[in-house]
Amino acid sequence: MNLEFLKPSDRLRVMDLVESTGIDVSDWSNFKGGVEKAASNPKYCYEWSYEDHNKQLIVLNLWYENLSVQEVEIVQKLNLRDTAKNAASSPQSRRATKMDFSLQKAARLNWPVRVIICDGERRGSSATKSSADRRLLDSEPWYVKSYSSDSGDCVLVRGVLTDLFVDQFNIERVPAGESKKKESITSVFERSPKVRSYILNRAGGFCEWCGQEGFKTLSGSIYLETHHIQPLSESGSDTVDNVIALCPNHHREAHFGVNAVQFRKELADRVEKLNKSMQPTANASAD
Repeated sequence: MNLEFLKPSDRLRVMDLVESTGIDVSDWSNFKGGVEKAASNPKYCYEWSYEDHNKQLIVLNLWYENLSVQEVEIVQKLNLRDTAKNAASSPQSRRATKMDFSLQKAARLNWPVRVIICDGERRGSSATKSSADRRLLDSEPWYVKSYSSDSGDCVLVRGVLTDLFVDQFNIERVPAGESKKKESITSVFERSPKVRSYILNRAGGFCEWCGQEGFKTLSGSIYLETHHIQPLSESGSDTVDNVIALCPNHHREAHFGVNAVQFRKELADRVEKLNKSMQPTANASAD
């Protein structure tokens, strides 16, 4: 894959690019240079990362020459902790630490990331000693694919994050193509997306009964099915202590198996053990 289409060619201002993401830059003018010199406000113009908590958005400055291609993904590998330790000055160390916190937030909260790609003369082996001559705001979002809380190693990927785990409610129920239309009126029970997401992440891609790994979908997500042990139709709760992730085979068995009543008790015991192994808040509703 050729990365030339991401190579900056224009000398654009950081403030203008940050503003174009929707982040409010009005405070940039609050210094002695005023509105006319807002773009050169040292409080902002030298930063490596920007956040907007209302929009839940993070903007990062990345170097073009550090972009790489892995399989079909455009990525950049970072370790801002190491950068902070090796920084030439305390302001540079602070900027690296601030950017590291932004990466942690993006990884933990799944905040989208916008990237300003920088290019220019590098005056050393570290970006802390360089200044960008050319910039562009990538039109595509990025996301944190992985972040190691132990080492600080981070992998950023260009594109939209797809759900790592999905269940039957994420899948389109009606396939494309010709079909006869039949209208009906029916009642359905609402299921909390937060509960389902918690259960799928608890399972980590493996059936919580037999341990079989779910199959991979076309999007790359791992598929399992979420199952209410005590059915909602029988006043079962939509909470994490009443839901389990199963492979499709055991999900059907839980509903239609000859030993379904005994299986229900065994599944309830399994979930109780799983939740006890998790953090203390695991037994609370994810709503």
